[in-house]
Amino acid sequence: MSVTLVMNILLILFIFISLYITFKYIRYMLPLPGFTVYKSSRLILEYPFVDLEKKEVTGTVSFKNNICMTVIVNLQSNSVKVVGSIENTCKGQKDIDYIDMIKKQAEFFVANKISNPKKYYEQII
Repeated sequence: MSVTLVMNILLILFIFISLYITFKYIRYMLPLPGFTVYKSSRLILEYPFVDLEKKEVTGTVSFKNNICMTVIVNLQSNSVKVVGSIENTCKGQKDIDYIDMIKKQAEFFVANKISNPKKYYEQII
């Protein structure tokens, strides 16, 4: 066997091994084209009380006009008080997700001195 023939066989073998590894392991890390379905959770977040002096924001999560969870965020003392839960109301929904949303919104309201979130969002729309 000549050296070039051995080199060609090794090259082909290397290519097949590379392709095998690519399709076996790396392909799953690449995003596939597709679509996402957005479905409403029917949970409504509202912010009935914003106290800019005390840096305290109250957020409520409602489902079918019933308040399921109330979150009070105090940015001065860096504390969060939660009353109620949504996990029994809607499957797949976690309390921590909504608590984090309310905390982020509280930081936004206090940083931008927004005392009436409803009025603020109506102006944007």
